[in-house]
Amino acid sequence: MYFIVYLLFICKLSVIYSVPLSEFFPFGASASDTLFLPNDDSSTNALPLPHVFPYFNINHRQIYLANNGLFSFLGPISEYVPTPFPLSDNRRLIAGFWSDIDTRGNISSGNRVYYHIYANRSNNIVFGKAATYVQQYFSGERVFNPSMIIIGTWYRVGAFSQQTALTNTFQIVLATDELRSFTFLLYHDLQWSSPQTGSLNGSSSSSEIGGQAGFNAGDGVIFEMLPYSRTRNVRQLVNLSNVNVPGLFVFRIDLETIAVGGCGNTSNFLFQPRRGSQLGSTAITVQGPCFGNLSEGDVKCRFGESAVVDAVIINEFEAICLTPAVSLPGSVNIYLSIDGGITFKLFPRKFTYTPAEYGLSSSDEPPLIILNYNDFILTVNNQLTLAWYLSEKTIDQWVNNTIKFEVQLWSVILNETNGSIKQNTHIVLQSNLMPRAGFQTTSITIPSIDGSSLPTVFFRAIAYDTLTHTVYAGFNSVLFVLNDPIYDKSDYCHAWASKQPSPHEWNENLLPCPLTLAQARVARCCYEPDSLCKLENANTSLNCRLHRGRSNLSESSAIACYLSRTTNQWNAGTECCYDNSGQLITRGIGGGTDDRYRSASSQVLHLLSDILPYLACCILNSDREACARYFIYRPHRRGSNSPNDNGGTWGDPHFTTLDGSTYTFNGYGEYTYLAITNSSTSINTNFKRITQPMIFNSQIRTTPLNSLNDSATVIRGLAAKSNDFLAEKMSITVSPRNMLIVRRGNETLDLDITNNNEISINNSFVLFFPEMTLEQNRTSGVLTLSWFIGVSIQITPITTSNSLVLNIHTSVAGSYQNRTFGLLGLYDNNPDNDLRAQNGTILGTADTLSLEQIHRQFGQTWIIEPNHSLFYYERGDSAINYITQNNLYVPSFVLPELPASRLNLTLATCNIDSSLTNRSLWTVAQRTCYYDMVVTNDTALGQASRAASETFQQIIMNQRYPPEFNSDLPLVLNKNDLSPIIISFMTISPLKQWILNY
Repeated sequence: MYFIVYLLFICKLSVIYSVPLSEFFPFGASASDTLFLPNDDSSTNALPLPHVFPYFNINHRQIYLANNGLFSFLGPISEYVPTPFPLSDNRRLIAGFWSDIDTRGNISSGNRVYYHIYANRSNNIVFGKAATYVQQYFSGERVFNPSMIIIGTWYRVGAFSQQTALTNTFQIVLATDELRSFTFLLYHDLQWSSPQTGSLNGSSSSSEIGGQAGFNAGDGVIFEMLPYSRTRNVRQLVNLSNVNVPGLFVFRIDLETIAVGGCGNTSNFLFQPRRGSQLGSTAITVQGPCFGNLSEGDVKCRFGESAVVDAVIINEFEAICLTPAVSLPGSVNIYLSIDGGITFKLFPRKFTYTPAEYGLSSSDEPPLIILNYNDFILTVNNQLTLAWYLSEKTIDQWVNNTIKFEVQLWSVILNETNGSIKQNTHIVLQSNLMPRAGFQTTSITIPSIDGSSLPTVFFRAIAYDTLTHTVYAGFNSVLFVLNDPIYDKSDYCHAWASKQPSPHEWNENLLPCPLTLAQARVARCCYEPDSLCKLENANTSLNCRLHRGRSNLSESSAIACYLSRTTNQWNAGTECCYDNSGQLITRGIGGGTDDRYRSASSQVLHLLSDILPYLACCILNSDREACARYFIYRPHRRGSNSPNDNGGTWGDPHFTTLDGSTYTFNGYGEYTYLAITNSSTSINTNFKRITQPMIFNSQIRTTPLNSLNDSATVIRGLAAKSNDFLAEKMSITVSPRNMLIVRRGNETLDLDITNNNEISINNSFVLFFPEMTLEQNRTSGVLTLSWFIGVSIQITPITTSNSLVLNIHTSVAGSYQNRTFGLLGLYDNNPDNDLRAQNGTILGTADTLSLEQIHRQFGQTWIIEPNHSLFYYERGDSAINYITQNNLYVPSFVLPELPASRLNLTLATCNIDSSLTNRSLWTVAQRTCYYDMVVTNDTALGQASRAASETFQQIIMNQRYPPEFNSDLPLVLNKNDLSPIIISFMTISPLKQWILNY
């Protein structure tokens, strides 16, 4: 396939060939390169790399340069006659011109091989050139900022044996940001193809084995070769290209297969970014076909099955399409046409329309922000400063100096039937603004919108050509509510209230609020923080903007509010708010209320049915009667000791069950982690014989920590799926490169969402799906998967000395008692029966069983069958592979002796007093940390184990139920004499271990 691509470019090249030396990356003494001493067939010693270099889906920490025209990664290569690809024996290499190069001959200022490893970005020429190549020839990729560049230059080198009449000059450049890697092969002059080449213009033997150029994975299977490799015509590489620049070849090389740069091939049929607001106007860059000979009317993008937009051709390699607005968020297919819309080709990945959000903290990054205002309620005649970010890459794409910015205020129509959005009318606020790179700001005054009391609006800045009126980009804000003081909000409130049904028609079966803030924080299965509440601003007027109590009515103000993750059959939700003492607020505007629509799944309907009426009746209205009327139809949710529990897995795997038992299971394979049945089952139920459906199923993958220490296994993957009819499998696994691979169904999710025209202002972002949400913390990398049925799983990536390990925390709703199976145990508030084998046998408590008994009689019974796997498998991997490894793996059931030299460090890492020699007195955190330090000798893993265990213990402490009194007990006792009264209380709690009697 690639051979055809290169040939297509031959016809377009002029007689002037090759890459001029002036276009090479800097080399030689002037670039402070290292000179490889003259030799024949030698390689350098291993050159350590300051950053990892991903190649063929493996991270590398060292590299070798071979005099014979290549880089290798797993060892030196001295063969002088190139062996045809594919090569095995771990000969993982990148060849620019692999042949019998001999640099011992005397060539004036030539016969030199240089190399340089750059890790300091201060060299703007080198790093800027690499970034420009990727930007230009892989325009469908997100912005590339390399952290390391490796350059090898063969300057006027001769052939064996010390031939000097004919010389070759070429360069291999490797660039990486540690996630992606690219190779640039530059050919200036190839005068000989092998040592048998007689003369520059003379004929060569047909049996001549010319130089070989390309990529080899070293597994005997995967490779890519450049045209004419191993033939006498390999010298024609100076006239060929895959990017229409004679002598230049560009590739992406970090994945399992090599992707070719430029255009006209299928390996880089891409677009980016892959997500944008449902409000539309996101500029996506498309790459794949060659656009050079096409007119703009030929190129079109189709979103879904109907919306077609014209593309703007930027250059031969890229075009831009602006996303149309859609009424509802979701994922759509994107198609590209280059024949005026007659035929369309499907891109391999979908585009995701994210929900239009309101508020100061959106889960997505708004491209347009307000700098001088901290509220989502705008008021007519406010003076605002709007800002958006414009990258130099985007500016460079706009070749016309007739492009200007226009700032608009849009109103939207909210559909109360299905929660859709329709853009209504817009007002131009500013025009003819000159675009410039970096932050761009402008000041505006908010106008009124005729006939609207509380319209929903957003701001948009568009870049358009003043001559052709072609729009190149659009930058949207989040949604705001516009308050026009001339309108009486009581009319709005009364009109809303007159249409409201009784709350009893829609708020049944909602969860009660946790009684304390501490309980709400750890109930991750069922509650999530309200984004309008920020703990860092807990006692300011900006915090919990909608729940600041009225001081004249002695109302408490909220410092934190939590929204229900779960819903009922009417898609309703609830909000729970807490004061500065951590107590639930149940009166006034400081408290939370039942919501007709849960915001996470129906944000527009929530805004329309809950937020706007609340503003009209309470926040923007001083009429106490109007506000009281609102609470009739949106009542406060009372509190209760809401049952939910937590379990998890960490380190060399240690488990805490949902009932609080702790054990260690050192398996190698894929296991049922937490399965939940549709209804309760008996204690001795055989999991394989269950006929009722699972409403949730999750699995974990464990593998050895590293190849040098297979006595320790760790978590390397989790997969899960609910039974919602729109649900898809979620698979989070650690790749061979120690990167997280997050898959939903058949698609890999790109969690690096930053695009060229965006600066991150949020520490996390959220992806919304029909049955769940996925949130990533940008700082820690923690992933939180929350299913709306009341299950939340938090995955914390832990970087150890040489690998990536996953710690897992799971939270489930109390309604799932007597319905769980798997390694997290039987959830019934009885820790004594947690270790239930797959056949229903209860083994006893963990402290009465040996490690081997737990392993063989409990853990191993939960190995999954290959046809039941929920995991995604990379090339060369399969569910059967883990069954095979499970059968072969024999763990150690004896804790090895700790050398005296490591004792002090281990005790200090695990916070164990050296005088505390009785291990039964150690905490769970200390025991698991010590275990992991002894087995793995990995301080990072020991520290992470201790931290994870301490977190679990804190969660258990926070779950403690505050006392509730039985409302049926008499509260008044009349007594006339002075004899003492004795009142006895009996404490009842499912968390028996935390009952304290005085």
